[in-house]
Amino acid sequence: MKEIAFSSPDITREDIEVVAQVISSGWLAHGKYSKRLEDLFCEFTGAKFATTVSNCTAGLHLSCIVAGFGPGDEVIVPAQTHVATAHAVEYTGAKVVFADVDPILGNTSVRKIRKKLNTATKGVIPVHMSGYPCDMPAISNLCSKNNLVLIEDCAHALGTT
Repeated sequence: MKEIAFSSPDITREDIEVVAQVISSGWLAHGKYSKRLEDLFCEFTGAKFATTVSNCTAGLHLSCIVAGFGPGDEVIVPAQTHVATAHAVEYTGAKVVFADVDPILGNTSVRKIRKKLNTATKGVIPVHMSGYPCDMPAISNLCSKNNLVLIEDCAHALGTT
């Protein structure tokens, strides 16, 4: 059987040298390298603020807490995603509702999200899979019209337009 990799890392010698510098600094978190990453991220994305967290699950969990998700709420996430997306919702006590995805791109769509909406729906977390962006203008419009919190999971799509 032929093995097909889901994705291959693109790590250069320079990347390895920078990681070695970070490790040698004695500051794996909250040091000058974290601040530099936050500044570069804001510069790259145009964001006003950025903060590093230990992993994507932590970032999503914090976003769900700030969104106010809790018991009795439902949050729509794509059926194909890393388990962290669902865990972040469940950690708040809210219920995860899975929306189907496109079989080619792996992203959910407005049509598939709309099928899952009900009176308990409080939010939507679309996930851009493997660098392919979701139709965010359409999803954002749907969320605005239905007064839903929108948390965009870009872990697979940093820099995608």
